[in-house]
Amino acid sequence: MKAITGDAAPRTLYVSRKVINAENIIAWAKGQGFRTTLPAEDLHVTIAFSRAAVDWMKCGQPWESELKLPAGGPRLIDKFGEGAVVLLFKSRELEWRHEAIKDAGASWDWPEYQPHITISYDGAPDDLSAVEPYQGEIVLGPELFKEVNESWRQRISEE
Repeated sequence: MKAITGDAAPRTLYVSRKVINAENIIAWAKGQGFRTTLPAEDLHVTIAFSRAAVDWMKCGQPWESELKLPAGGPRLIDKFGEGAVVLLFKSRELEWRHEAIKDAGASWDWPEYQPHITISYDGAPDDLSAVEPYQGEIVLGPELFKEVNESWRQRISEE
């Protein structure tokens, strides 16, 4: 058997975790007046979005394949970028993974990393200050590694 030597070919990197209990978050959002939300299968948390090529094997792996964030804690509703309405929350595990992937050479286009779930682009209530942030448990599935898709916005749909 021939030994494998050298690093894996670097490539762009997008790392995310899907929200396993997305139905709970969508039910909360509809109860708070959201007219539409992203579909359950599209709710996720982004951990890395690197346009710079990275050796994926240097990124390591998380401690757990499923991550349960307990109910409560600091949570806010805010608007990001071009109209994304998001649920902001704290997670040391996600922040640690983001930093570990950056340490492996990943780029990040923002000044800091803030764990969040995008709820809607077009269906949020007009007065976000009246929205009570979701306070329930957030359950995230395993990390998914993919190459960056620069045209991701084209496939957004809401229900």
